[in-house]
Amino acid sequence: MNLAPRFHEIRRESSSDAPGDPERFRRVALTQKEMMSQGDAIRDTLEGNAEPLARIARDLADRRIRRIATVGCGDSWVSGFGVRTVIERMLGAVCEPCEAFDFANYGLDVVDEETVVIGLSSSGKTEPVIDGLKGAEAKGAYTIGLSNSLGSPLMEEFPGALHIRATRGGWPTQSSTAAMALKLALAASIGEAWGRDVSSLRKALTDLPDQVDALAQSFYEPAKQAAKHLARVELILLAGAGPFFAPAAFGAAKLKELAPIHAEAFPLEEYHHYRTQKTGDPLILVAADDASHERALETAIMSKGCEGFCLALVPEGETEIAAVADMAWRLPKVAWETAPIIYSVPLHLFGYHAAMERDALGLGAPRLGL
Repeated sequence: MNLAPRFHEIRRESSSDAPGDPERFRRVALTQKEMMSQGDAIRDTLEGNAEPLARIARDLADRRIRRIATVGCGDSWVSGFGVRTVIERMLGAVCEPCEAFDFANYGLDVVDEETVVIGLSSSGKTEPVIDGLKGAEAKGAYTIGLSNSLGSPLMEEFPGALHIRATRGGWPTQSSTAAMALKLALAASIGEAWGRDVSSLRKALTDLPDQVDALAQSFYEPAKQAAKHLARVELILLAGAGPFFAPAAFGAAKLKELAPIHAEAFPLEEYHHYRTQKTGDPLILVAADDASHERALETAIMSKGCEGFCLALVPEGETEIAAVADMAWRLPKVAWETAPIIYSVPLHLFGYHAAMERDALGLGAPRLGL
């Protein structure tokens, strides 16, 4: 049976994992440009959506919301994990990040008129996202499409439409962080319409663009040095708890897309329920808040005990995890609402530099034999 035509139809990816593949490195170069201009993308996105955000807030001002589903594929799905806690605390409704194919095919039974569904797709054409929103709309849900692409189905076919002022010529960086900021701004707009105090979130979003740009500049060289150290590895593990699973998952995605190597992200606690890290395995540990601190410390200790390698991302002033980890990146303390976006930036940088360092060594994707 000749599966080649179906394979090429399904794959749709123009680049390959071969060392020095020109199409992959064209996109690697675009990723570098985009990841270093995330502040502008976030700022433009927030400023450019003031009116549509206000309109959606008016639509929902008198509507009871029981559940919010953030729907997407890949990084568009993962972005929901980074904002769910803020949305839940602001609006008092369950917020669930839903993988789009699963939502469209398995998740519509509990959707009703007290549900808001937020669909994210950079192209605005991702079929599972559109199918999920259409199915939810048929059940009475209020549906909102977020996309980089004006005129796309996601921007034209649903009651709410928000335009992400970001590019995605490379692999997702600013298209994800600007989308997360926009989801937070949506929560603030709805909360304001409900009479909630949104001042802290508004301040965090105002500060965010400059913080992202400063962090990208300050961690460019540390990320490069870490990539040099780990350039020959073929598997990297990443872990984070709660909203900080999002930066871990973004980091894994960039390594798989750019480097390209095997990378797996998982919620922090899951590290301890399997024999996860083997001797020599590198672990990137996102240990960003007090809630996860003790378990993150235990994770770093376990990494040391099994003779793995641990790179920990911790807030400035943290000493316990930094003392145990093989390498520690200390990030500035920022508002808790936007911290998952901030912690994503160094991992974007690391994925880019891993690709460049592996290319310098003539390395492509690992090949596994039986």
